Amino acid sequence: MRRITGILITIASLAVLLTAMNQGLVNRIKQDRYFDHLTPGSAKPNSLYRKVFIRTSRWEYGDLYGISFLPEYRIKLQPFKNYNNRSNKKPTGKILYIIGDSFTADKLFDNAFSGFDRVIFLDRRFPFGPVRPDTTKQNYLIMEFAELNIAGYRSKKSFEIVTNTAITAAYKPVSIVEHLGNIIFNKDLNKNIELLLFDDKIFTCAKEVKASFNYYVLGRLPEEVAVSTDKKRLLLNNTVDTAAAQSVFRPLSEAEIDSVSANLKADEQRYLSLGFKKVYLSLIPNAASIYDEHRFIYNHLLPRIERRTSVPLIPVYHIFKLDKRNLYSRSDAHWNDTGYKIWITQVNHILAGTD
Repeated sequence: MRRITGILITIASLAVLLTAMNQGLVNRIKQDRYFDHLTPGSAKPNSLYRKVFIRTSRWEYGDLYGISFLPEYRIKLQPFKNYNNRSNKKPTGKILYIIGDSFTADKLFDNAFSGFDRVIFLDRRFPFGPVRPDTTKQNYLIMEFAELNIAGYRSKKSFEIVTNTAITAAYKPVSIVEHLGNIIFNKDLNKNIELLLFDDKIFTCAKEVKASFNYYVLGRLPEEVAVSTDKKRLLLNNTVDTAAAQSVFRPLSEAEIDSVSANLKADEQRYLSLGFKKVYLSLIPNAASIYDEHRFIYNHLLPRIERRTSVPLIPVYHIFKLDKRNLYSRSDAHWNDTGYKIWITQVNHILAGTD
């Protein structure tokens, strides 16, 4: 019996190890686990794979809760409004492109903006492109940046692939030897094993107890997370840590603002040369800039860029500052549906005069 138990444990351990070494499979499991809460219960198949692997509460309550597991911030995220297509929509001959980040990713935009036949979203965090506007239509572009991503911005910093050489380099075939090496010496092996073994709802309570002890007794938080001064929300630590390049409290020289503005202008000119009729800039503030701006001295990155840039603006900073409602998830680094709808309204307001 002891030998059989040992054999079974060995087989199970090898199965976990081999699964953890297969990054493609781990990425699929991670995607399914982290976003399973977005799938309606009626649409979830009753499969062994789902029962074994798809059991986590990590992102259901916000990305910052999923890192820290502080129980008082276990606040279930509310869904964003879906703007679905209308079949009776009259064609306008206009297409809107959005090059954005996590604030605008994974949203259904096609019917959100009046006056456009299609909305094409390109995620600057991942390879895309090259951008080729439809020459039979009028093309408009919004460059959307979270405040986190605009600090120190350099032109073409996104993952847009502009040249054929860049495409070849980005998708260079990997040899069998290299592929095997990537599997055997997977740098994320420990994280993958932890994901497979412990990223499960049955461990949530224990994780919360540990997180509470670390925070309230030892004064420790995961390095990625900070608690707001009023204790009402979690924040990304690199948005408040004065040592971080993305911090809203890091002093900024006028030269840095000028550099960012010049790079944004260069991007605008390049996209206009590609055939876009008009290019807009939209900067989304960090939650810290709205709700914790007195933690230290706010560097006023967004209003300073908005004053300096000549790129047409879709501004929301001052609107957010004056709004008394909660516009950001308290357990997540992003806006909630209320903040998102304000942005949609502002985009429609600014773009209403396009012709």
